[in-house]
Amino acid sequence: MIITLTTDFGARDGFVGAMKGVIARLTPEARVVDVAHDIPRHDIAHGAWVLATAAGDFPSGTIHVAVVDPGVGSARLEVIVAAGGQLFVGPDNGLFQHVAAWGVEGTWAITSPAFRLPDAAPTFHGRDVFAPAAAALARGLPPEAAGPATCLAGALAWPPAVAGGLRGHIVHIDVYGNLISDLRLPSGLAPSARVVLGTHVLPISRTYADVPAGAALAYVGSAGTLELALRDGDAAAAWRVRRGAWIEVQGG
Repeated sequence: MIITLTTDFGARDGFVGAMKGVIARLTPEARVVDVAHDIPRHDIAHGAWVLATAAGDFPSGTIHVAVVDPGVGSARLEVIVAAGGQLFVGPDNGLFQHVAAWGVEGTWAITSPAFRLPDAAPTFHGRDVFAPAAAALARGLPPEAAGPATCLAGALAWPPAVAGGLRGHIVHIDVYGNLISDLRLPSGLAPSARVVLGTHVLPISRTYADVPAGAALAYVGSAGTLELALRDGDAAAAWRVRRGAWIEVQGG
């Protein structure tokens, strides 16, 4: 059984190691895979995107633990979410918004003692709730045994793009400064279609090499959504764009 970890804990402290220790103690046969631990601190939206773009490449039945949790110890629920044939464990704070778009098959609050360590610390649910919950799932306990069924309540600051629509948002900025949106292009777009972001109007290309160095382009990225970039440049810095900015496809 594969258990993945995505956190904002970094590598300088023992937080990730503590989570791995709990999993190893409770389910030594589990294979633990690190997705990312350098999510910017408290940046739920960044963690949500990284989780969704990585999780889709794992086998069905993989258990994904995600901890970007500035509200740890608050009234927000600790949950298990079944979506896309996989299981996600973490806080209900918007971290699962993108994977929920795959189709939620069930959501359960983590309340059962079989899924938590006794006397869980209110400031370290990664070790005391989410790691043991993942281990319980890896041992074969069904997610519905974790606690009562519930619905995801946490959401990011902007709604998801409308399926088949021509408007969306910038939801992530990658290490190259490319602007990644939540917009999936509908089929049958005219070759003359353009992407508009503020005062910028971009042609839709296949890849970076289709335009000269320094030119702007839009393209369908590896996650299947529309991305905007400057070839060999940093679009986010050059255009001073932040997440949440609207984009629109025109002339389609």
